[in-house]
Amino acid sequence: MDFKRLLLLAALVLVLEPFAFAKKSKRKVLASVPAAEDSEAGEEEDGGSSSSGWQILEWEDENSRLALRYQVVIEQRNKKGLYEEIMRFETKDNSTQAQIEPPLAPGFYRYSVISYNLFNIPKAQSDWEEFAIYMAYKPRVNDASVDVNLSSNIYLDYKNDGIITFNGRNLFMPPESPDDISFSQYILRSSGGREIKPLEILEHSDNNRKIQFKFDMNDLDVGKYSLAVTDASGLTNDENSGNLVTVRFKKWMDFNISAGYICPVVLFDDTIETYFGTKVFPLGGTARMTWFPYKRRWGNLGVGLSASYTWMKVEKSEYKLESNLGCAHLYFAYAKPLFNKRLALEAHAGVGVTALLGYRFTFDHNIKSEPKSSINFSMMAGGAAQAFVFKRLYVELAVDFAAFFIPGDMTFGSLMPAASVGWQF
Repeated sequence: MDFKRLLLLAALVLVLEPFAFAKKSKRKVLASVPAAEDSEAGEEEDGGSSSSGWQILEWEDENSRLALRYQVVIEQRNKKGLYEEIMRFETKDNSTQAQIEPPLAPGFYRYSVISYNLFNIPKAQSDWEEFAIYMAYKPRVNDASVDVNLSSNIYLDYKNDGIITFNGRNLFMPPESPDDISFSQYILRSSGGREIKPLEILEHSDNNRKIQFKFDMNDLDVGKYSLAVTDASGLTNDENSGNLVTVRFKKWMDFNISAGYICPVVLFDDTIETYFGTKVFPLGGTARMTWFPYKRRWGNLGVGLSASYTWMKVEKSEYKLESNLGCAHLYFAYAKPLFNKRLALEAHAGVGVTALLGYRFTFDHNIKSEPKSSINFSMMAGGAAQAFVFKRLYVELAVDFAAFFIPGDMTFGSLMPAASVGWQF
């Protein structure tokens, strides 16, 4: 009795277990197609047909150990969108993969797998799984040419239209419909991995050897970019110098030198006003030089050195007071060229020293105090605007705020507007 129950249980397992195939199996297609070198007909030396070679179909069945063999049914979608059976074959054992012979031509297909149990009885059929076989042509990019200068360099010093032409092979148009089996995808990739898509395709040759794009120039900054081309089957072009575009400034650095007039205005601390009777000192001069070695589309970064001299003098009924105010600051600067480099806005901040040199009192009967000097720490921050009036000659308006720290004596802040003339090297 127990032996009969055991046989019945085994029979139920063999009959019922394969039905899990249709619900639980996970299927995928692995189709390998050799790549043709060129898409043009008649160039047999460049490679074989994309439909030749071998193709493998794989699926998964959690209960394959209880299957004797599988039958695979493949249907192809016709121009009307209907599927027609084109192939039916069986595996020799319970292996969950099979080689498709003869290989399928490029197109759209679906397949279903029927499992046979150990009694060679069909017991489960999988759902239909769609897949596609695309034309496989390995893309190649031989050279790049920027529209404005016919080289592979984009110079941000000049106006650019963002038009770049690439020459090579197998440069197809992007997919225009879901039924396309031969197409290419294009990405301009920076050396840092940033991806930029073209705005539009302006030109494409019939032999798929030339394609012209327009890019948004605001997306391109200093660096090297390579065109990555992927065909419908997933093949990509090899990296080489031909697909590289370099974005840079032809004038890689700027060096500004200017000199002009400055008029310090004391904002706080009563010491200066108490003795001099004024907060404004109009007799002054200034000079600046700024080096910008780091230039990008968003602006330029650099370092600079500024110096100024102001003669401070007042005559009162009881005394005459004279002094010299000298400032020197080392600063970091940011500049943003505007309006095709005709105007530049600059922000800067730094630290340095401020010196009150040779200040002394002169009283009646030509009695003079001993001249004294003081050199102290100071900080400054401000901005400037440069307008280029002729080639690299510019006029500059600047205003800085400077804070001077004189230990045990005073701390005062000063606004220092200036007007200068300069030259950019």
